[in-house]
Amino acid sequence: MSRDDNSLDKAIEGPVVDRRTTLTLLSVAGLGGLAGCAGSGGDGGDGGDDNENQGEDSTDDSSETEEIPTGGRLQAGWFTGSIDTLDPPYISVGQYFQLAANVFSGLTKLGPDLEIEGDLAEDWSVADGGATFTFTLRDDVTFHNGAEFSADDVAYTIRRTIEEEAPAASKLSSLQPIDDGGVEVGGDYEVTIRWEEPNVTSLVYLTRGPGRAATIVSQEAIEEMGADQYNVTPVGTGPFEVTGHEVGNSVTLDAYDDYFETDENGTQLPYLDGIDVQPIPEPSSIVNALRSGDIQFANLLPLQNLDQLGNDAEANTDVSPGINWYGLAMNEEREPFGNRQARRGIAKVIDNERFVETAYFGNALADTGVINRGTGWVWRDDKPSDQDYAPEEGQQLLEESGAAGASFSILANEGGTREAEAMRQQLNEAGFDVDIEQVTSSTYWTRYEEGDYDTTIAGSIIDPDPEQSLWNFYRLPDEGGVWNWVRYENEEVHELLAEQRAETDREARRDLLWEIEDTLIADAPHAFLVHQDDIAGVRQEVGGFNHLSGLRNFHTVYLNE
Repeated sequence: MSRDDNSLDKAIEGPVVDRRTTLTLLSVAGLGGLAGCAGSGGDGGDGGDDNENQGEDSTDDSSETEEIPTGGRLQAGWFTGSIDTLDPPYISVGQYFQLAANVFSGLTKLGPDLEIEGDLAEDWSVADGGATFTFTLRDDVTFHNGAEFSADDVAYTIRRTIEEEAPAASKLSSLQPIDDGGVEVGGDYEVTIRWEEPNVTSLVYLTRGPGRAATIVSQEAIEEMGADQYNVTPVGTGPFEVTGHEVGNSVTLDAYDDYFETDENGTQLPYLDGIDVQPIPEPSSIVNALRSGDIQFANLLPLQNLDQLGNDAEANTDVSPGINWYGLAMNEEREPFGNRQARRGIAKVIDNERFVETAYFGNALADTGVINRGTGWVWRDDKPSDQDYAPEEGQQLLEESGAAGASFSILANEGGTREAEAMRQQLNEAGFDVDIEQVTSSTYWTRYEEGDYDTTIAGSIIDPDPEQSLWNFYRLPDEGGVWNWVRYENEEVHELLAEQRAETDREARRDLLWEIEDTLIADAPHAFLVHQDDIAGVRQEVGGFNHLSGLRNFHTVYLNE
């Protein structure tokens, strides 16, 4: 091992990786944009100013000057028709994971100053230049059913994700074979994880936020209740336990009395007694519920109703820059979308700036690529022009491909009708015959995944690393592209995605990512549209909510009532 390998191993050993080293890891992983994504809470001010708190576990400033109130139940609205899946490796919808992250724990977490800290891991050592991690686990953790947590649960979680080929399994694709040293239990509270090659970013992916593949699940609970029930009422080790879930109606989370974490003053977390969550898919209904106090928190706010909160003294918006992407997904198994020229022609007749104004009321960044501005080290303003708005060029491509004047539909759920209508208007103006097929949220996700659609506006909600914008979406559909529901196939992109994952030099990785994005812009599996601001709704009586873009963590939230 080289001196550099030894230095790296020491720098990323536990129990805390210092801020400077963490920022280096975040940059290599593409997570550096997190440093600028913290927004203000809803406990004071107008909810629109930035503050200095960063990371999953930052707490409100008042924790240093006054006693934080405990107890009470947060009334929360989720801007969706239902919350269908809470089993981490099977979650493909960002809104579902926002809630599930409050039920489960990871091996590591991001602390208040963006340092990597242990979560279920108390300490760890690193060897082989960042390819081997040995974790010493906490010995005081129990699952919500009372079972003790141990290293066997880590091994079971990883094995289950891989062997069941869960959607999140792709995050573990560079792990050594499990039975050949990939995961080795060294006692009740020690586990070693070995990657095929150095993978210093694994500490970031093992956090409770981005890491669904290794978010610790309960083998005992899964075997007792069955996988279907676990999907609805899972058992984890997180701050809240699921005590009720009527799909499409409500989710009830109660504080777990034996949760292992305390705040810096030794006060047991979480502060709340519980959270009552109700899905509210209708835009005006969720805003009206926030304003009236029927709910105190909205995980997302419909953009067309934001102006209703402009002069409201009780209900605020909490805005964080979006680390996401959205585009017009075109199902390549349906005509005319199997034709590359046709897809590029469609992309070029769409005015993204106009779309931002009509669909998002200006609360988004128009873009013709997939990589978001939050990953600043790989962001660029001068992306290739293949999808730039150029209606005459677009019409020529459509004529040449035979796609001009085609008839097709846009699949949309309740929360996406405004975007669909804005897109329909532009496409019809370009000579297409487009209608909107509105369905429930559950039906939408089923049909999208099964390829039962022509087009839809979709993307990814939480992409702190550029790989998360790409890996599951653009690998070959039958070789790891678990969210490649447009059925895009490009062998070169598939190989480049694997190559960039193994590249630890940031500039070299950036060049690979640019090559991938260039190809995607040219091939147009999606007509890339926007990166949307992440906007939550928080009433004045809610304190301690620290807004990391895309996440909704409630373990430090309290009520001033």
